[in-house]
Amino acid sequence: MRDEGRDPVILDAGDLFFSTSEINETNRLSEQFRANAILKGYEKIGCDAINVGQYELSSGLEFLLESAQKYTIPFISANLRYADNNKLIFDPYLLIRRTGLTIGVIGLTNLVPNTIKTVVMDNYLESGQRVIDQIRDLADIVVLLVNSELGSYSMLTQEFPDADLIYTSGSTMMTRPMMKQAEDAPYLYSSGREGRYLNVTNLNIVDKERPLINISYLQENMKYTKRKLDRLGDVDPEKTLDELYANQENVLNVISQGRASITRASATLDSAVNTLHFHNKAMDKTIKDDANMTAFVNQSLSACSGLIEK
Repeated sequence: MRDEGRDPVILDAGDLFFSTSEINETNRLSEQFRANAILKGYEKIGCDAINVGQYELSSGLEFLLESAQKYTIPFISANLRYADNNKLIFDPYLLIRRTGLTIGVIGLTNLVPNTIKTVVMDNYLESGQRVIDQIRDLADIVVLLVNSELGSYSMLTQEFPDADLIYTSGSTMMTRPMMKQAEDAPYLYSSGREGRYLNVTNLNIVDKERPLINISYLQENMKYTKRKLDRLGDVDPEKTLDELYANQENVLNVISQGRASITRASATLDSAVNTLHFHNKAMDKTIKDDANMTAFVNQSLSACSGLIEK
């Protein structure tokens, strides 16, 4: 993207560090090495912020703080405090500026391991809303990074109506472009399991006072509806749908609704001023490898394996 002249904002919603939440003496060195290797890689690609989730704390607060001090990547959390003095452990938010836009990024979690006694977890819903209120006038776009279980996702858009985008970690669910989002609420996205996909959100902001239109959903919905209508016409391509189903009122209703849906979506696309296009990028062989990064990853994996106690 940078070779193409773009400067992306790169964020991680948490659960980044380890391959397992269970850290013990047989795998501790290997998992800690892995976490630091990931951070080195993130620093190379220019990550803008990491939300502290449950995995970041799996090897203890001391290890997390040591790791955070080694690298320039900001760790953020609006609801994690030191147990002994009740002070926030990390900055609650970060303001990122890109091409005339200010993007406010807030970190939250509700998945702190019970074994971590040095950390107090505030109510993440209350903390998130409080920080949104703090930065709403400072930021053009408010982004929440939320580390929570899948069962909480349905309420996040209701609890944080003043946010613009919510990215989650903590479950294996992956958001797809054609999934319908809640109306008049933040857009909610999850990248699925084990970093196999990257959530990519392209924003085109022309007028900061106008709403953000999810054009990827409209485009995918139009394609789906058109395919559905085309299949109905496969019975006899020489006839119109109205001719084919003249005596089938239920089918004619489906056809009418489909056409109306396409018309509405097309009109919304034509009138959209500020647009959001979302897609998932598969982290697979279609991506051209960077030779230096590939060598770094292979060396890190080999080192990790060598540190596991048998």
